[in-house]
Amino acid sequence: MTPAWVAASVLGGLWLLATLFQLGDVATVFLDSRTARDRDVPGRIARERTNELFWVIPVAALVALGVGVGIDQAGRFAGVVEPAAGLGGGSGSLAFATLFLLGLAVLVVGVATLALVAVAATDPISYLALRREMRDCEGQRITPGQLDGFAARLAQVDRRTRSRARSKHLLVTAPIILRAATVVLGIAVVAVIAVAQAQHPTTTGAALAGIGVIAPVLSALFAALATRFAISSDAAWRRVYARQRLDILKLLDGFERSTRKRVPGLGDRVARALRILGRQQAQ
Repeated sequence: MTPAWVAASVLGGLWLLATLFQLGDVATVFLDSRTARDRDVPGRIARERTNELFWVIPVAALVALGVGVGIDQAGRFAGVVEPAAGLGGGSGSLAFATLFLLGLAVLVVGVATLALVAVAATDPISYLALRREMRDCEGQRITPGQLDGFAARLAQVDRRTRSRARSKHLLVTAPIILRAATVVLGIAVVAVIAVAQAQHPTTTGAALAGIGVIAPVLSALFAALATRFAISSDAAWRRVYARQRLDILKLLDGFERSTRKRVPGLGDRVARALRILGRQQAQ
C-alpha cells in the first residue's frame, strides 16, 4: 500500500471514530434539551447535563494521548528511546514498544476516568446546591452572618451563570471546537483520497472517492444538529435556573424577615425575578 493510501486509511479511521463521538454528542444534547426540569433529589449530582459529562471522555482522552505521544517523541529526540527497526528490531525494542502502548492505554483511561469523576462530583457553586442548603436551614434561627454568606454565594452563582451564558464564549467551548474539527477532518479525508487516487488510480479508490464525499456533509449535518439542540437545551435550562433562583430569593427574603436585617434591594430583586419568570413561562 502506498503512503498516500496509508494516510487516507488513517484519516478515514479517525473520521469514523470522530463520527461516533458526534452521534453521542447529538444524542446527549438532545436528551438534555428534553429532560431540562427542576429535580431536587437528595444525593443527585448538581451537574445534571449529560452532554457536559459526555465530552469529558474524548477531551481527556485526547489530552492523555497527546501527553503520551509527547513523552515518546521527547524520549526519541533525547536519544533515550531507540526506534525499533521493524518487527525484527530485537526483542528488547518490541517489549519496550508493547509496554509503552500498554502504559499509554492506562494513561488515557486513567485521565479520562479521573476527569469524569471530577466533573461528576457535586458542584457547590450552583443554584440547586445553594437552594438545598438553604432549605435545610428553614425553621432555624438564621444569623446575619449566615444571611450574608447566602447572599454572597448567590452573587457567586450569578456571576458564574452569566459568564457561561455570554455569546463570546460560544465559539471557544470544547464541543464547538471538536464539532468544527470533525468537519475539517471530513474535508481532509476527501482531499487525501483524491490525492491518493490521482497518484495511484484504482477501481476501489474511485469508489472510495465517491463515498468519501459524504464525509464532510455528514459531519456538518451532525454538527448543525448538535448546535441546534444545544441552543434549545440552553434555553430550557435557563428557565430552570430562573425558577431555582426565584426560590432562593424567596428563601433569602424569609431569612431576612426572621433576622430583622434588611438586605438592600432584596424586595425589588424578588419582584423583578417574578416578572422575568412570568414572561419566560408566557413565551
